Amino acid sequence: MEERLSSVPEEKATMYGFSKVFNTYFEPRKVFGFLKIKPTWLVPFIIFVVLGLVTTWFMHPLRMKQVITNIEENERYTEEQKEVIIERIGTSDRPPIYQIGVIPLFILGYLILFSGILFFVFSVLLGGDSSFKRVLSVFSYSTLIAIPQSIVHLPLAFAKQTADVNTSLAIFLSTEAKGTFFHSVLKGFDIFTLWQVIVLSIGLAVMYNYTTKKSFTVVLILWVLLIVVGAGLSGLFGGMLGLG
Repeated sequence: MEERLSSVPEEKATMYGFSKVFNTYFEPRKVFGFLKIKPTWLVPFIIFVVLGLVTTWFMHPLRMKQVITNIEENERYTEEQKEVIIERIGTSDRPPIYQIGVIPLFILGYLILFSGILFFVFSVLLGGDSSFKRVLSVFSYSTLIAIPQSIVHLPLAFAKQTADVNTSLAIFLSTEAKGTFFHSVLKGFDIFTLWQVIVLSIGLAVMYNYTTKKSFTVVLILWVLLIVVGAGLSGLFGGMLGLG
């Protein structure tokens, strides 16, 4: 992990869009070497949007079922309140049009936000030399790990008839621990997210000419902080909404 990546000769930077997508899983160093010369983020963005649309469309019934189950099992509400809440959120098998429409904007914001955080940490705090577009391209291609994740999660969700499917350390906890801070933290340590962290670390090491070990350490710290903060917010808002 200490080895630095040598630059890819500019005249050989001819890897095409879907070739880069495929090789992100098997030869990420090679892909990011090409992206360092010619950064781009459009192809993974389009793929991520399509994946988001498909997942939202087919998972909506299971997610609604989970929400309704959480409401019905929540002792903070009376039966009359539960009926009112369920009636307000609806029970449609398909997501509302506005929810579908905002997915591209949400994904674009997601890519820009987290790329901006990484750019700030690596370029400003660590004094690295790279461009925001390169960081955006690295983060965008790292999100392609969502494809194998969906290939595993979607069949499991439909087989178990629940949207609450994960491949994280939380799988080892009892059902009584669900909704706790500890459960939320362990749920963040997902095998596919770790895969993305590794791919992202390799890409940032290439863009900033850092060792992979240094890049991985920084990204790992940011990942753990994100998990802890996310778990805290989940417990806070989940408690406020009575869904925890």
